[in-house]
Amino acid sequence: MGETLSREELQREVREASRRTSESRPLLPGVEALLHDAKDLGLARAVASSSSCGWVEGWLSRHGIREMLDVIVARDDVTRVKPDPELFLLAARRLGVAPRGCLVFEDSPNGMRAARAAGMRCVAVPNAITRSLPRPDVDLVLGSLDQRPLASVLEALAGNVRA
Repeated sequence: MGETLSREELQREVREASRRTSESRPLLPGVEALLHDAKDLGLARAVASSSSCGWVEGWLSRHGIREMLDVIVARDDVTRVKPDPELFLLAARRLGVAPRGCLVFEDSPNGMRAARAAGMRCVAVPNAITRSLPRPDVDLVLGSLDQRPLASVLEALAGNVRA
């Protein structure tokens, strides 16, 4: 207290506190089941994150789901992050899947915008922070990933149901 921090030191401390908070968060309900369902259906699986590769790889590994993903794309892999579609387009390219054949599960409006700009279907799964933010047009909205099994989500999207 009473110590003066430079702007860079303050930014570093804020980033570190944010990292500690993010790392301590548990895996969201439904994530593992969704990944298992996708694998059982023969669907490729990716994460496209605006966070750094090191952070994403570490977080996925700590939660025991890294091996369930085929591709990881992060801010280190692109020149622009969400809402730009570059992360999603690179993930699709690495998966060998056309963008129109991709389905994105997103919690943030910028991620939803990026998915739509990439020409991908988008399921919004807002979190406590993003729930009150204005949401762009998406194909489906879920309260959480454990609300519906993946087969039910795919069925709803096939019927162009907006929920």
